[in-house]
Amino acid sequence: MEKKRLPKDIDERIARLVENDRKNYVRALKHALRSVEDIDDLGKRLPDMAKLHVGHGKYLLIAFEKDIYTINRLLKELSEEYEEYYREVSIESLGEFEPEKILEEERRIHELLKKVREDRDKLRKVAEKKRAELQGFYHDKGLDKLEGEIKSLNADVRRLELEVRSKASKLQRPIKRMRLGGFADEFLRDTGAVIENPGEFIALIRKIRDDLNEKHRKTADWLIKHLPEKATEIKRRRKELEKLQERKDEVLEEGATREKEIWKLEREVEEKEAEIRKLRHQLEHLEAQLNEALSKLGRILGEEIER
Repeated sequence: MEKKRLPKDIDERIARLVENDRKNYVRALKHALRSVEDIDDLGKRLPDMAKLHVGHGKYLLIAFEKDIYTINRLLKELSEEYEEYYREVSIESLGEFEPEKILEEERRIHELLKKVREDRDKLRKVAEKKRAELQGFYHDKGLDKLEGEIKSLNADVRRLELEVRSKASKLQRPIKRMRLGGFADEFLRDTGAVIENPGEFIALIRKIRDDLNEKHRKTADWLIKHLPEKATEIKRRRKELEKLQERKDEVLEEGATREKEIWKLEREVEEKEAEIRKLRHQLEHLEAQLNEALSKLGRILGEEIER
């Protein structure tokens, strides 16, 4: 993840946000791994590592979604193996209990399980409440509307750019044959140059117009007539899009603190869930041991022992 290259077509501003998220994600994951000294540390840290992309990966998923899900899959497999290890260790650690001791241990674990469930439910309610409050905050700030406007404006810009680039690309072949150099070479490398420098391009095609065939002259005439307006419109919409994106980022930035608070609560819920699973495993093993102990006692007494 640390050495992965960003996609070539990613927006520069998004790239900066992705790089910032990547640094935070990698640093947090390294810190989590360095803190693991034994198998018990691993069990404690696994829930944190599995949720790292929630706290640090808001933009990371844009560029490295496949890698994040691969890491999470590996962490899930590791978590499952840890639970299996814990289950086996729990069986060994219970030892040869007497039935009375097993029943006492069951009662203790039931009480602990009840408390952990209550704690989990309280945390979950708080997280749900804060999540609803955050959604209300985003609604009040018009986040959905902003995202809709950004999507629509993005589509408009792409449509206009495609129209201009498609027209301009029809002149690449005759211009290439003319070996004009200068701006012509820049245009041959990237048709987007006509949008950034429409004046230079129009001057170029006016200069060569008479040397073009009828089909290419029609394309040149269309560009001479429409390119200045199209290029201006594209740039205007790009600026509008940039302002909308900045407003969206400001809203998301305002909500980031709340997001982290919610993520922390959800992580605590996950930890409680893991603790509940462990307690359930212990109860299952105790139940098996009790049944075995009662069966042995029944064989000794010559009668079936009921709980």
